[in-house]
Amino acid sequence: MWLFNSSIGRKVVMSVTGVALILFLTFHGCMNMVALFSEEGYNMICEFLGANWYAVVAWQ
Repeated sequence: MWLFNSSIGRKVVMSVTGVALILFLTFHGCMNMVALFSEEGYNMICEFLGANWYAVVAWQ
């Protein structure tokens, strides 16, 4: 597959996974900051995550 065999393809894959990691870390960092200040806010975030199919699938 050209995406993994060419240097440009590998750089694209690396940049996409890097952006996904940064977004993941930013979201979880913000979620933990909310937990420090507001128990209700943290519970709202947890309920929101439990209501999304992709979060439930990722949990499995």
